[in-house]
Amino acid sequence: IESVHAKRKGDVKSAEITDDQHQQILELAKCPNIRERFIASIAPSIYGMWHVKTAIALSILGGERKIAAGKHRIRGDINTLIVGDPGLAKSQFLKYIEQTAPRAVYTTGKGASAVGLTAAVTRDEHGQWCLEGGAMVLADDGICLIDEFDKMNDQDRTSLHEAM
Repeated sequence: IESVHAKRKGDVKSAEITDDQHQQILELAKCPNIRERFIASIAPSIYGMWHVKTAIALSILGGERKIAAGKHRIRGDINTLIVGDPGLAKSQFLKYIEQTAPRAVYTTGKGASAVGLTAAVTRDEHGQWCLEGGAMVLADDGICLIDEFDKMNDQDRTSLHEAM
C-alpha cells in the first residue's frame, strides 16, 4: 500500500503523559472507589442508567488480549449492544463517548453499508485502485459507535458481525 499521508484521529499510541499526570493517575489508583467514580463520570448529565454506564466503561477500558498456548490469540475487545425503548438516551451515550474517548468513530446504521463500515476498494484521482478504510478500520484500537443498528439491512449487519 502506498500513501502520501495517513493520520488517525486521536492517535493514542503517540500520546505523551507528563510526570504530573502520571502522579495524578497513581493517586487515583489508590482511591478505593475508583471504579464507581469512573462509571459516575460517564455522561454525568444522564441520570441513573448505572448498568449502561458500567458496560460503556468496560468497553472504553477494554479487555486483555490472551495468547492461548502460543497457537492463537484471543482478542480482548468488548462489544457492547445498548438496546432500549425510544427516549432512553442511547444516542446521547454514543455522542458522549465520541467526544470523550481518545479514538472513537461515530456512524449511523440508517445510511451505512457493509462497505462503508469495513473497507472499500475505490479509484483515486489518478485512476489507481486504493483501499479506503471504513468506520471499523478508522476506529482501530478505539471505539466504533454505530447508532440505529436496527435500521441496517440484514446483509450489511452480517458483514459487520464477521468483522467483529
